[in-house]
Parts: sequence; structure tokens; C-alpha cells
Amino acid sequence: MTNMHRPAISSALVAVGSVLAATATLLLPALWNKAPFYYWDSVDYIYLPFSWDLPVYRTVGYGVFAGIGRLAGTIWAVILVQTVLTVYVIRETLAVFAPLHPDRLLVPLALVLTALTGLPWAAGQLMPDALTGLIVLGLATLAFGGNRPWWTRWPLAAATLVAVSVHSSHILLGIGLVSVLAVLMLAGRLMRSELRLRMALPAMTIVAAMTLVIALHWVTQGRPQLVQSPSVLLLARLVQDKIAKRFLDDHCKGEGPYMLCRYRDRLPTTANAFLWERDSIVEQLGGWTRLEQEAELIFERSLFVYPGAHLLAALQLTGEQLVRLRTGDGISNELAWLITDTLKQYYPRDFEAFTASRQAVGIDFEPLNTFQVPLALGITLVMLLAMPLAWRRRDLRMAGLTTTVALSLIGNALICGVLSNPSDRYQNRLIWLSFVVVSIAACPVALAVAQSRTRRRRTSRMAAFGEYSGSGDGVD
Repeated sequence: MTNMHRPAISSALVAVGSVLAATATLLLPALWNKAPFYYWDSVDYIYLPFSWDLPVYRTVGYGVFAGIGRLAGTIWAVILVQTVLTVYVIRETLAVFAPLHPDRLLVPLALVLTALTGLPWAAGQLMPDALTGLIVLGLATLAFGGNRPWWTRWPLAAATLVAVSVHSSHILLGIGLVSVLAVLMLAGRLMRSELRLRMALPAMTIVAAMTLVIALHWVTQGRPQLVQSPSVLLLARLVQDKIAKRFLDDHCKGEGPYMLCRYRDRLPTTANAFLWERDSIVEQLGGWTRLEQEAELIFERSLFVYPGAHLLAALQLTGEQLVRLRTGDGISNELAWLITDTLKQYYPRDFEAFTASRQAVGIDFEPLNTFQVPLALGITLVMLLAMPLAWRRRDLRMAGLTTTVALSLIGNALICGVLSNPSDRYQNRLIWLSFVVVSIAACPVALAVAQSRTRRRRTSRMAAFGEYSGSGDGVD
């Protein structure tokens, strides 16, 4: 081995070591639990890689990703891969935006994220939520780091593609972010600023992810579609917002023309009750598929008749979603009845681990959320205050990253709050990005403080040496 190759090999070993250490750090909650974490929806991702029996409200992407567990014989493999992907994308983000070498920052940042955010709980969970933030960081890093070599950009594009393809909300978020980045690029050109974004690879990544999702649905379901119809979910939200009741009162004549007319005086107060309760109205009407066409019709017509009510509801839901970000949403022992039989059938060893896990007993997240929620809101406020300062200082990369993350938080709240229903896990899956941005922004300050201390120590040493030398001049 020549001396020329040693620095490169040493650098590669340091990079691998930092990624492994950061991965182990993010896995600490799952290791403490003695099993992966499960959410109500996780049951679908347990059996999907074996049966491809896709529920009408689900996207196949994460089911294919969860096939890693089938190949390895354990769900731990899925958790490990999604955590490594998370750490890798964070490292690439640091390489583009941080003023220090990424391997110096990666493990300390992982410690911060593990202690102060919900990211490690998402990374350790059989859900696509761990990958949501990778869309934001991946697209921003590809756009602003366009001058990096291809062997760093293309693997990052592949990781971002995977993150986009695992959930329908990820596709919408990805499309929205590429649109935002494209506007920033055009604004930079029109204003002849130094802001330079390369949008070809980010745009190609989104198109490739959408193509992949269509292909996966075609192969596994026989239907080349991007997403399944969200009309029943939207109807459930209208039920909760009382818009459905208003529409049915205005348009029903007796028990027609809609199937829902005969239920208009006993609609539940929540979307979850409308959708998921045993003997729910959806179930009584024959299920999602039978109700789909009517749900679409009611949504479209009510949107035309009551646009103001829809707009007000959208604003309220987005606002509610923005501040709902508690860690541990759905990581409950109450789901044991739903998940245990399926887990035992397909992953017997993981079933045994789950029954002995802390989740099966019950985890109290209240102490964690007592400080995590206000801290997350505070850090996000700091990020928002730093955004105009970054633009004013013409720190264009940092300004671009901050703007992208801020808009992603709003976009995510809009997508999930309006198209589904506000839930803590939706915003919790992205709020950790504020910590990443503020940590990067704090690096120059930390560097300046460190350099100032170094200068002071050096000055004091020189002064001490001068005094010592001066005292020596008078000695015979």
C-alpha cells in the first residue's frame, strides 16, 4: 500500500465508523425496548411482503421496503436499513451545509436527536415515518450541493427516491419541495444572485420515484396507479368537520340520493369513529370500495357548494397539525390484539420479542413530551428567526436549507392535516429537521468561540513566556 492511498483509506474508515456509531445511537430506544416498535398500521407492513394483499387505503411502497424483513427473517433488518439510510442522508447534508467535516458532527448530532427528538422512536418503528425527513434533506442537498462529484450525488438520489416512494404523503411532499426549490432557482436567476441550484437530479428523483410506485402497484396489484383513491378518508374528515352533515341536510330527500342520507342524523363526531370503529358506518355500507364513488361525489360537490367552509377547515387543520408533535403517538400496548397473531404467523421470533418488550407492558411518554414538545417548538422558532438573518447575511446555502425545511413543515401539516386528519406522529416525523438546521447554523458560532479561546490561551502563554524571558535577562 502506498502512502498516497493511506489518507483516503483512513478517511473512509472514519466515515464508516461515524455512520455506525450514529446508527447505534439512533437505535438506542429500540434496543432498550428489546424489540422494534409497532404502530396500528404496522400490521399491514408485516404481512404485505408475504401476501401483497394491499388494503384499499394503503400504498404498496413501504410494503416492498418491508420485504427486507422477509429476506432476513426478522423485522430488525428493516429497522436497521432505514436507520442507516437516515444517518447516511444526514451525513450528506452535513457535508454540503456544515462548515466542519461531517464526521466530526455526525455522532454529536445523533446524540442530540436521540435525546431531544422523536426521530429514534420513528427509526425504530415499522413505519415509513423514519424516512419522511430524508425527502427534505435529500432534495435540498441535491439541489444546493450540485457541484459535488457524481459518486456522492447519485447514491443520495437513490436514498431520496426510496424515501419518496414508501408513502403517498411522501410523494406529495416531494412534488411540493421540488416546486419550492425550482422557484428558488428561478428567483436566484432573475435577481442575478449568487444562489445556484441544480434541479435536474432532484426533479429526476421525484419522477423516478413516481414511476417506481406505479410499476410496483402494477407488478403486485395488477393496477398501474400512483396512489389509491383517498375519497373515503376525505369523507371521514368532512364528517368530523360537520361539512358532511351540512351537505346531507341540504341535499338528502328522505333516504336518497346518497347511501349516507339515512345516517345523516347519527354521524359520529370523529373521523376515526367513522372509519375504524367496529360496525362503523363505512362497514355497514359495505366497506371502502362500495363507498368510494359516493365519497368522491360528496367531497367534490361540497367543495363547490361550501368553498369557504372547506378553506376554513383546511386552515384550522393545518394549524392544529403544526403544533401536534408529541413523541410516542400510537406506540402503545393497546394494539397487541391487532398485531400479535399476524406477527406470530410471519415472524415468530419477533413475536416473542414483542411480548417481552417494554411496549407490550406500556411506555409512559409523558415525561419525554414534557420537555420535548416545548423544546421542539422553541428550536423551530429559532430556526424561523434565523431564516431572514441568513438571507440578509447572504449565507445563501443556509438560507435555502432553512427556507426548505420551514416550508416542508407547513406543507407536511397541510398534506396530513387536510387529506388525513391531524395526528402527533405526522409532525413528529419532521420536527427533528429544525434541530438539524439549528445545529448547522450554530457551527460558525461554536467555531468562533473556540478560535477566540484558542487565541486567548495563546496570548496568555506568550505573555507568560515574555515575562519569564524578561525575568531571565537580569540574571548574571
